[in-house]
Amino acid sequence: MNIAQAIMYLYPSANPMSDFIVQDNGAEPLLREGVDGRTRYEIRPLEEGEVEYIEGVHYRYGIDYNLLVVGEDYDLVERGPYIAVWNLDAPQPTEAELLVAWTAYQEAEANKPPELTETEQLRVDNAALLLELVQTQARQDQAEQDQAALLLSLVEGGVL
Repeated sequence: MNIAQAIMYLYPSANPMSDFIVQDNGAEPLLREGVDGRTRYEIRPLEEGEVEYIEGVHYRYGIDYNLLVVGEDYDLVERGPYIAVWNLDAPQPTEAELLVAWTAYQEAEANKPPELTETEQLRVDNAALLLELVQTQARQDQAEQDQAALLLSLVEGGVL
């Protein structure tokens, strides 16, 4: 599933550069249960009067890659693409909503008429112009025949 295209199907006016960001970090190390390799990274220091850290506000946990040993303390896990930033006023869509939107997007794309290349479009336009030219020549020939018949009838009637 292409998350960005599913979001654009749900919110066509959304700007993918500022309203949302879809990210895929590739294979990331995931610490096994009970392994001590986590390090606390401060986002900002405590302000005066604040007593303790609040989870997710003042610090985050990350992995100190220097403490990890290949194959012993962690597994490589492919998380896949995810919505990293959501700045739209609408609520962030769930996985199920994204899957429904992706299916609808694929159906819409499959049913969309193929887009013509510039050369193909010129050929179609040329064919239309040729058809119009043939129709104009046919009308002109008919008008000339009508004019000749009228002139002949006038001559036979003695008017001319």
